[in-house]
Amino acid sequence: MEICLVPANTNQQLEQIKDLYMEAFPENERKPFSLITEKRKQGAMDILSIESSANSSEPAKNNRILGEAIIAKDGDIALLDYFAISPAFRGSGTGSHALKLLQQHYDSYRFMLEIESTVHPVPDLKQRLHRKNFYRRGGMECMDYLVSLFDVEMEIMTYNCTVAFEEYYALYENIFGSYMQGRVIKLNSAGDNYGTTFSF
Repeated sequence: MEICLVPANTNQQLEQIKDLYMEAFPENERKPFSLITEKRKQGAMDILSIESSANSSEPAKNNRILGEAIIAKDGDIALLDYFAISPAFRGSGTGSHALKLLQQHYDSYRFMLEIESTVHPVPDLKQRLHRKNFYRRGGMECMDYLVSLFDVEMEIMTYNCTVAFEEYYALYENIFGSYMQGRVIKLNSAGDNYGTTFSF
């Protein structure tokens, strides 16, 4: 099945994307969806629907979306903030194809994303490693720092580029301002604070 990325401009697309967003991401990792749509109107975020190319002329009218991608943009950095495939299409190769399309779509940006840390033994470590290997197969590599994001330890992965923590932090500061105050912290490899607190 051929797929494409479509800007989510209709209410029906946005409703489906919001439903998937709520299903795919835990509450403590979600930003208010209204904040995302507000930042999209300001040009700081993209909300993309992943759809079948056969239906691209009439996106999401007669079929469910295959997935969603929400991207935050600042300068030459594009952060794949939220990326999810609809349950019915998981394991079908749709995610790998969509990731490749996203990398191509944002080829003029330094493309990056966050994944839950695989550094420590946790109950869902196997699932986290599976996710990390998925992105590695897609050409993504880990940066040499960890972050605490919404009190969740995260690894940073990039595609054919490097992004320093200060640049990553500046993206959140520039786009979200005080909303992210105290929610983005640099960690060392052991998961401890470096001692320098970044605050907006």
